[in-house]
Amino acid sequence: MKISLLKQLQKNLCHPKQATMFRFLKIGYNIFYAFFLALLSALLFSPSIINRSIETSKDLSILFIPLMFVLYYILLAAIFFFYLSLLACLGMGIKQLIPRRLNYQQLWSLSANSCTWPTLALAVLNLIVSLPNQIIWLYILACIGMTTYMISSIPKPKPRPTTKPRPSGELHNKR
Repeated sequence: MKISLLKQLQKNLCHPKQATMFRFLKIGYNIFYAFFLALLSALLFSPSIINRSIETSKDLSILFIPLMFVLYYILLAAIFFFYLSLLACLGMGIKQLIPRRLNYQQLWSLSANSCTWPTLALAVLNLIVSLPNQIIWLYILACIGMTTYMISSIPKPKPRPTTKPRPSGELHNKR
């Protein structure tokens, strides 16, 4: 299954329950989507950071601002990937509470897709108003809530049928 980044973003924003199907994508697609989400949030967060940097040092060179953005993006992507990995580990516990058959790779993909709404909402709100640092706790709770919602919307595993044990000579008597 191939899907474009914008189509994946649209599905995550409009149909989070259907976005659980993205757990079956190759892990590279979801890693690329996480980089894309980090880039979107870096682009939306960077105007306020650039304004703060310009206020602190008036004599910034033209070269310093792009370099600062690249370093900011790398740092943000690293933190985002670490956070997604922690969220996937937390998902291992959640999947035990709500019995679902998921592995770590699928939980990591679900975590990357479940952080779409909270990440974009936080970035857009930061463009409008300056947010306090304590808002990160609300962001973490929203991501955990979305991950739990996506895990719970996955169908429960079907019970395996029990088979009757065959008598020991039944297999050899078929001639």
